[in-house]
Amino acid sequence: MRDILKDLIFRTFRLFGVYRFLRFRERGKAVVLTYHGVLPEIPQNGAGYEYRNFVTTRQFEQQIKLLLKHYRPLKVDNFYQPNGNLAGGFLITFDDGFRNNYRYAMPLLKKYGLQGCFFISTKLIGTRDYLWTEQVTLLLEKTAKSRLELNLDERRVFEIDTPLKKEKASQQIRKQMKRMPQQQLYITLKQLQAQLSDVSLKVGEAEEERYLFMTWDEVREMIAAGQHIGGHTHTHPMLATLTETESYEELKCSKEAIEKNTSQPCLTMSYPNGEKEDYSETQFAQLEKLGYKCAFTQVPLFNTKTTNRFELRRVNVSLKMPITLLEAKLCGFLK
Repeated sequence: MRDILKDLIFRTFRLFGVYRFLRFRERGKAVVLTYHGVLPEIPQNGAGYEYRNFVTTRQFEQQIKLLLKHYRPLKVDNFYQPNGNLAGGFLITFDDGFRNNYRYAMPLLKKYGLQGCFFISTKLIGTRDYLWTEQVTLLLEKTAKSRLELNLDERRVFEIDTPLKKEKASQQIRKQMKRMPQQQLYITLKQLQAQLSDVSLKVGEAEEERYLFMTWDEVREMIAAGQHIGGHTHTHPMLATLTETESYEELKCSKEAIEKNTSQPCLTMSYPNGEKEDYSETQFAQLEKLGYKCAFTQVPLFNTKTTNRFELRRVNVSLKMPITLLEAKLCGFLK
């Protein structure tokens, strides 16, 4: 009932021209959208936490149509070329590098003549490994164990004998791990893996649609089809938790892997997690030194020609975001 009421309110604001006015007011600016995965349908038992940052192909096409109705399509070089015109534009981006991006997102982008930007974590391309953040969620979700002890800020005990307790534990553990120095993060991950060793950490056949990463052949096909490939670091750390040397190596390895495997320059990237606390001016200087031209955060909302090109803004799109809510967010009615 609450969601129905919200949808009605958003439709009312649209009917009375509120969004049209806001788009006109912000007509000199650009919006960038963040996606992670696209699937034809979400499993009935998977419409919750595991698929929170995914959309269906039906949703994705509906969102593309909304964007084309109210904005003009941009390419990524509009954001770093000196004469790049951002006014009234939109750009679609994807983080991580899942194979479903290649299988389901790319055909829809091609159908509408759009260039998407796909930011990939290079160490995972062509593997059957999970992102470390996904490992935490999956270990907790799939384990038959009912209790977990971890050294976080202090010794913590988690009861994980119900799906809700598992989800809450996953949120709490990942939140703290994202702020850990890299060495401590690896130690904590090893503790998790040891205690929840009844769960496999290789992507199985049943998990491929959700979790499998692209191969380098598929990455090259994306480029041949007019899509843009950028970096999302090498191993997906929160860069602000690293030493300067570690951060530089992450950005350097990612760039070199993309250039070696695609024979194309890697000029763009997006920050893992991408909140304000996940990067700093240290990364701005490193990106410039390495030859990157721009970088995208997960801080909303608008971009202009004066926006720091290493701190470009984006709006995250999630599974349970109705089209009316997305429209409200994109015009600045909601953050």
